[in-house]
Amino acid sequence: MKRRGAFYQLVYHFTWSTKNRQPMITPEVEARLYPYIGNKCQELGYRLHAIGGTEDHLHVLLSLTPSQLVAEVAKNLKGASSHHINQESTLYWQDGYGVVTLRQSEIPKVIEYIRGQKEHHRQGKLSALLERTQE
Repeated sequence: MKRRGAFYQLVYHFTWSTKNRQPMITPEVEARLYPYIGNKCQELGYRLHAIGGTEDHLHVLLSLTPSQLVAEVAKNLKGASSHHINQESTLYWQDGYGVVTLRQSEIPKVIEYIRGQKEHHRQGKLSALLERTQE
């Protein structure tokens, strides 16, 4: 990407869990949650590559600009999404999150990993790095 006077490729994989790893992301919640986060990313200027997860955690792959702070991104998406879902259902996030940076060339592989979350968990084929939500 280019920004006036700067070149950057800032790709982040975020992961966060529901409060106490409770299975709060039901199919009904998921159907509202994923589009809402997509719209929120667009509204806030985050480039969303993929979103996915299981009943107790979420993965979000984003490209950001240098002025977008990682901690603020996590705070914005977690806070807004739980507020939105709690209008009709219940969704609480844990306090922490995990985030790792990626090379541009890794985006397709990580998108595939995120989209296949439920199957990866069923088969026990997980990436220890991408599944970390906090220390």
